[in-house]
Amino acid sequence: MTTTATKEQKETKKKKKKKSKTKNKTKDRKEKQHEPKNEEEKMKKKIRAAKRGTRSELSVSKGGWTKHGYAYDNANVLNTTNLKSKAGIIERISAKEVSPEEFDRRFSSTRTPCIITDAMDHWPCFMKTLNSKGKEDNPREWTIDKLQKRFSKDRFKVGSDDDGYAVRMTMTEFQFYCDEERNPDYGCKRDDSPLYVFDGSVFDKENTKELEKDFDIPSYFSEDLFKYVGHKRRPPHRWVVFGPPRSGSSVHVDPLATSAWNALISGQKRWVLYPPDKGLSKPLLKPKGIGLDGESVTWFQKAYPMTQTREWSEVGGCPKSFDVVQNAGEIMFVPDGWWHAVLNITHTVAVTQNFCTTPRFDAVYRATRRGRPKMSKKWLEKLKAKGRQDLYDTAVRQPRRSEYSENEKTSSSSSSSSEGESDTEDADDRMVRLKEETRRLAKHGGKREREEEEV
Repeated sequence: MTTTATKEQKETKKKKKKKSKTKNKTKDRKEKQHEPKNEEEKMKKKIRAAKRGTRSELSVSKGGWTKHGYAYDNANVLNTTNLKSKAGIIERISAKEVSPEEFDRRFSSTRTPCIITDAMDHWPCFMKTLNSKGKEDNPREWTIDKLQKRFSKDRFKVGSDDDGYAVRMTMTEFQFYCDEERNPDYGCKRDDSPLYVFDGSVFDKENTKELEKDFDIPSYFSEDLFKYVGHKRRPPHRWVVFGPPRSGSSVHVDPLATSAWNALISGQKRWVLYPPDKGLSKPLLKPKGIGLDGESVTWFQKAYPMTQTREWSEVGGCPKSFDVVQNAGEIMFVPDGWWHAVLNITHTVAVTQNFCTTPRFDAVYRATRRGRPKMSKKWLEKLKAKGRQDLYDTAVRQPRRSEYSENEKTSSSSSSSSEGESDTEDADDRMVRLKEETRRLAKHGGKREREEEEV
């Protein structure tokens, strides 16, 4: 009896094993059918994954990324030949003619934006050099193609997923995405708002930190008081940014009352800026009910025209905008408190940095003390230790938070956002998360931790 039972058990095991093998073969066959046939197919799969990761509300397969047709309406979106007549004029200055002292007096201290020329000619990332045959030969120049040759397998951030984790693509994948001829269907050519690299972790990763040697800090911005906070403690402050036409940054105010400079290495960008004004707020610049989705191109299409009407300036009493095109080799200076939106007109590559100088320390420290109290305390200790007693005294004289007037709390000169304190705190939370992510990337060689598996 026992022998018969044993035989039956063996037969059952054999059948189960055979059935399992059949299932595995079927599964392997199905997986092979869905595997990309070549490298281009693999990259297309990566592009689709990145799109799903950065904007899960859009269906990649059902045309969610092309539903507005902005790619076929460039006359409205990217046409800058006739900028709005009501827009103000941004002054262009030459770094060869304006001294740092004059710049501080005319622009930094008065919070006046400007475009700086003749300041990047010696930068390795911008220089045009020729070889013996008369052809351009500068491997350190920042173009999409040359960056791909240097960092083909390195991964750059193109956005964040719904949990706030970075979504990344290799430089080879992103180059393929930007190549309109090789990739007309899955690339940037048809997308309303294409994927856009905005990455600050590159300066901490072993393979890409050499990018920091390809440019210099402009002399006008050599002072950055945040450096005394320490590299590990200070918020993210420097990024490489590059992307196709129609990508960009929607209207916003930089956090912690910091100012910024943006150096354009290649391409053209369109900037719209609004001066600090107590009456200017997020509900006015980002009104609800008009279909805004957080993308720059949508804001330029739907919200920006509303700010050019008579009701906006005369009835609403809101300030007029400044509308300007930045060309390759130019540096845009954006003072603290200025709302601004940026739209890439062509394929662009740039580097940008937020900073704090002595003339604006009072406003920055006030915003930092409210948004990042622990960091502000350490910062003040460092400033005093470095002999900046003047800044220490300025900070000590500031009223406590409970003593702020309502105007001080919402003023763009005392916070990182003219829309009020809540957005300052939101911006700071994002900066904390970005900083933590940068540290993780540096620790893990540029790779996300287990819970941050590649999207």
